[in-house]
Amino acid sequence: MRIAVLPLIAVAAAAGPAAASEVVLDLLHFDGFEAPAPTAFRLGALMLRDPHVFVPVPLGPVTLCTDATDVADVGLNPQIAASLAADADANGRYDTSPLLVFEPLRGDGLPGRVSDRNGDCSVATPLQCTPAAAVTPARAYRSFTLAGSDHCLEPLAGTTSTWTSGAPVPQPGGACYATTAADLVLNTGAVAIPLFDTRFGAPLPATVGSTGGGLLRGFLRASDAAVITVPVNGSNMTLASLLPGGAGSCRANLAGGVDSWNGESGWWFYFEYRQDAALP
Repeated sequence: MRIAVLPLIAVAAAAGPAAASEVVLDLLHFDGFEAPAPTAFRLGALMLRDPHVFVPVPLGPVTLCTDATDVADVGLNPQIAASLAADADANGRYDTSPLLVFEPLRGDGLPGRVSDRNGDCSVATPLQCTPAAAVTPARAYRSFTLAGSDHCLEPLAGTTSTWTSGAPVPQPGGACYATTAADLVLNTGAVAIPLFDTRFGAPLPATVGSTGGGLLRGFLRASDAAVITVPVNGSNMTLASLLPGGAGSCRANLAGGVDSWNGESGWWFYFEYRQDAALP
């Protein structure tokens, strides 16, 4: 069945708190498209770039508040990496496979749709994935060819902090794509994180191999962070207690930390992601 679709209008202009160099997708109407052959990409790497996570570390008579974002074995990013690489039952399939499924993948600037799904993917190469049925409506996306300081996605002004370690939040530009906003539960394998008003922006992926430098932006409510648990040094801690300014955290709030969205307190999360091309 053919569904009428009006084109997406894109300009490099400000929308709400977004910086002026981030593209804006002005979606006039989007109900769907005919079903073309899908192209799937496994999110083979997910790295939290902002905010960082902190854990208390007893050291004699004092307790240090340590940035554990990237600390081997116990840090959040190493736990996510281990979960995404895991095949616990040795059946040749990854235990966790978050996917982006493009219908179709296109780089001509015309609108398409993309859905975030779970999948069943092979450990062996070439990577083969079977996407699960979509549980949320597809997003609209389109590709861009940008120059200078224009980006497909970037941090919202005043929502990131300055860290002494770790990689910065990526800002994909050049040949890239941007999506419309939607809510999702990000399944990292190590922890499931409910994020609101999420957008994906990344370099337009190659249909073979891997393409890094993607950015996922979304809001985590403090009320949700307070009930999500993360294993740290053999015990479970709430995600809120690991975040600057969160309930029970050893790290006080800091500039660009606790924010608000739709009247809810919380944090803007910025994940860098890698897209691994998958065969059907």
